[in-house]
Amino acid sequence: MSAVTVQAVRVGVDGCLEVIDLGAAPSTGAAIRSAIGCRWFDVVRLTDVLDMWVDDEGAIVADAEVNVMATAIARAHGAIWQPFCGVVVFAAHDGNGETVGLSDAQKDALLTGTVFAPMVNH
Repeated sequence: MSAVTVQAVRVGVDGCLEVIDLGAAPSTGAAIRSAIGCRWFDVVRLTDVLDMWVDDEGAIVADAEVNVMATAIARAHGAIWQPFCGVVVFAAHDGNGETVGLSDAQKDALLTGTVFAPMVNH
């Protein structure tokens, strides 16, 4: 029997993207806190299925670093009101709002940069 995986994409402040498994931790919340390296996190709903998890205190710490890649992805999906700081995690959600793994197409769009397509079409 194989373990259930909840694949997400982690984006470092250096722009480095990596696929991670949120299902490897005791809870999704614990996995997100560990991946981001934070105490408190929040979600930014980018589309009807795509979420961006951010450090809730990321912008107010003394050494806050804007995550240029994550901010660009968020802006491509209409989240234009602020820059996002620190490491972020992109995951999906189901019809009930539960965090689920990214589809292969969502993962590929994030990893290849085609996630910016919505901005090109406007």
